[in-house]
Amino acid sequence: MKKLLLCLFVTASPLLAQDPHGHLHIGAAGINQNDALIFSDGAFFSVATNYVKTLVFTNGGRYANLYNGNITFTGLAATEPRGGPEDFAAALGSQLHAQLVSVDGPSGGEFAFWENGANTPTIRLASGMTGTNTFLVSENDGSPGSDPYGHFHGRRFTASKPGIYTVGFRAFDFSTNGVDGGPIHQPSGVVKIYFQAGVNIKNVAPAGTHSRVTYSAPAGKSWVLESSTSIAPNAIWTSISSTNTGDDYFHEVTDNSPVTGNRFYRLRGF
Repeated sequence: MKKLLLCLFVTASPLLAQDPHGHLHIGAAGINQNDALIFSDGAFFSVATNYVKTLVFTNGGRYANLYNGNITFTGLAATEPRGGPEDFAAALGSQLHAQLVSVDGPSGGEFAFWENGANTPTIRLASGMTGTNTFLVSENDGSPGSDPYGHFHGRRFTASKPGIYTVGFRAFDFSTNGVDGGPIHQPSGVVKIYFQAGVNIKNVAPAGTHSRVTYSAPAGKSWVLESSTSIAPNAIWTSISSTNTGDDYFHEVTDNSPVTGNRFYRLRGF
């Protein structure tokens, strides 16, 4: 069985929907010494859910020739002036940072974090690499009793090549208000999140004499998966999925037509 995967991003306007996964919150399992930090809503972002954050290509300005977008890493508020106290807020005096731990993506691709107003990436990591660099999440100065809340605007993530990236993040407390001048909290576990540069077909897998296709469906458009036996200009494309309203998740469809030769797939958005 021969197959060739073809992914087309057919769209006439940018994705406009509000991202329901716009903020990833960092807090703690408790407020005592050595209680671990947590991503309180990390389960909603995790690769286990098939959520995928779409990064959009731009051909000018600061992110020229890169795919860019954002998830805002936010420290939960511990005091009323910051809108708290929120459930799972870290201890007063802690100072939260997020670490870019790992990137798996297209060969030769690079994933990067940009601080607000930066003209070059603040942290960059090539596909297949691990890292230790962090960025500040709390807006405090780390002084005793200060609120670990943080909500910085204008930051961006970018990817240099089209495709799907699996990115790992961890949270740290870099305060010195714990025992013996160390941190209050232990680091969090790693949460891995899918990002996609452009709109992608994730996988085409054999399913007997059929194919099983996994594709992304970014919010803001409707999507349909199509197949053809040719990519010639006059090729006939047939829908193999119902129209799917974009929801920022991966979806799986079985092509019920037996594959006896080449089979091409494309994703059409409207």
